[in-house]
Amino acid sequence: MTEIRTIQEEEASSFLQLLCEIFELDHGRAATVFYSEPFFDLKRKWGLFKDGHVVSILTTTPLHFGFGDAIGIAGVGTLPQHRKFGYGQQLLEHVLQESERNGEMSAILFAHQEVLYQRCGFETIDHVVKGAINRPCQLPYKGAMPEAQVQEIYSAWASKDPLRLLRDARRWRYWQYVYRECYSVPGGYVASETNLCREAIFDQPVEEWPLMPNADWYGLRTMTNSMSIPLKSESVELLVMARNFPDVPQIFMTDQF
Repeated sequence: MTEIRTIQEEEASSFLQLLCEIFELDHGRAATVFYSEPFFDLKRKWGLFKDGHVVSILTTTPLHFGFGDAIGIAGVGTLPQHRKFGYGQQLLEHVLQESERNGEMSAILFAHQEVLYQRCGFETIDHVVKGAINRPCQLPYKGAMPEAQVQEIYSAWASKDPLRLLRDARRWRYWQYVYRECYSVPGGYVASETNLCREAIFDQPVEEWPLMPNADWYGLRTMTNSMSIPLKSESVELLVMARNFPDVPQIFMTDQF
């Protein structure tokens, strides 16, 4: 007998244990993130139960765009001994139906392979790429931009196109969950994670990036191209797959779920 539902409080530890087993994660480190990240919500952690035991899981995250509400899907996995029975597809299809019933009509995820998600109506709409920035990189001596100013610049940017992700207070807490500093550039800022950049807003080319030397950019290819991010070369890291999106969303990988 199979059952699909969100997990209960007393099942959280079992869900985490299964997550670590499927994705080969260190349990101690995973537990710290699992319980403390701002979007932790048992009502968004789904499981397919076989004879009372959870064998397949996934997590959804709320996303708000100018065109409407959506979900991000992550942590989709099934225990090895229960694979090839279609449990992952059953779980995903059920969650999509429930999300649409709750007004979250679109869904997006990052994946290494397409097959399962194509069966559930997803299509590959973009790729996540990574590459060394082909400009001088040097952390500035001046201080970082105040967070309130960063939020103001981002909100103004996001309001200009309905395909851009909107950030409410909870999403800003999620954004703050990873330590980064933002430095001023013409018309905006560059978000520095020391030798990595996953977010930048500017209105003219940045000639010297406020990052450590030989820093990398990590972002959607469409964003990379539209912003003319100068890369020495690029590698494809992930597929971006979506369902019921009006077009390719404009989202920074700082919001990766």
